[in-house]
Amino acid sequence: MLKHIGFIVAIVIIALLVFFFLIPFEDQLLDSLVTTGPEITLDFWRESFRFWALVGVGIALLAALLWFVLGQWWFSLDRWTSADKRTIWITLGVVALVAAVPGVVLTPAAQEGGRLAWPFYLLNNLIVFYLSTVLFSPASFKYTPWASSYLRWW
Repeated sequence: MLKHIGFIVAIVIIALLVFFFLIPFEDQLLDSLVTTGPEITLDFWRESFRFWALVGVGIALLAALLWFVLGQWWFSLDRWTSADKRTIWITLGVVALVAAVPGVVLTPAAQEGGRLAWPFYLLNNLIVFYLSTVLFSPASFKYTPWASSYLRWW
């Protein structure tokens, strides 16, 4: 049971690292690349970027935690050869990526460089979901995420 709690904590830590380190780095980078018009200040635009990035990371975190809960306590596994749940993993990954859509749609338009935030929304969500599931999926489904057999050895 302690291992399961450790995996859940590790998944949350990945999301917190993205939130406290990656998003502020992206925010500073966008500060020098985005130009806003007279109807909106750059500070307001950056605040909006950070908010929608947080929303996306939160949804990606929930998708990763749902994958862990489903794999650990919901799916029954009789034989390791029947552990094929990749479709569910992909669906949750799509949910994590679609979580970038509100940020893309609701971040105020900028005069120049505003669309540079879009790949950051996608990247943040992808990092949280993919790293969490590749490194900390339940043991029965640890090789379900793509490339996890190369990245995970425990």
